[in-house]
Amino acid sequence: MPIGMMLTRKRILGYLSTREIVVDPILNEKQINCASIDLRLDNYFMEFKTAKTGVIDPARIHEEHKSFLEGVELEFFQDCYYLQPKKFILAQTFEYLALPNHIVGHLDGRSTVAREGLTVHAAAGLIDPGFRGHLVFEMLNAGEMPIKLYPLMKVAKIAFHDTEKTMEYPGEYNIQVRIRPPGKDKDLEKILKLFPKT
Repeated sequence: MPIGMMLTRKRILGYLSTREIVVDPILNEKQINCASIDLRLDNYFMEFKTAKTGVIDPARIHEEHKSFLEGVELEFFQDCYYLQPKKFILAQTFEYLALPNHIVGHLDGRSTVAREGLTVHAAAGLIDPGFRGHLVFEMLNAGEMPIKLYPLMKVAKIAFHDTEKTMEYPGEYNIQVRIRPPGKDKDLEKILKLFPKT
């Protein structure tokens, strides 16, 4: 297969069968489409609440996240999450994902939920080779009415591209089994050192 080609269903099934790509558990084989796999919503969410500081400072977010992020865990088949209009939350995939060092993943929202006003990921749609863990959804209700979210509902899909072998993802969100808050931005720390002292 030429490098850069998107994997179709037959190739996806082959990689899943050898566990070179792991998407687990897949509750229904209908989740595997012609060129992607549908991903389900887990039962854990993180909400942004009003913080004492009144502003999110990306330079100090690793120190302050406990003051504005709060976890919410639901019971499967009992509870739902009501995402209010214009509200932004973090959620995660029910499935655990593992990629080899020659496959890139691309996360996208499903068109069905997009037409209901739900943005599933705001920016972070690329999954680097070698990533392992649960993917985080950056969810926004762009509509005018609350959206009822059910754990295990299909909200996103992942497609795969074959690429040349490369280094595995070394980032702070690797082997993520629970949503991790935003981490320290070392580049921003360097920029701050250039600010005049006040």
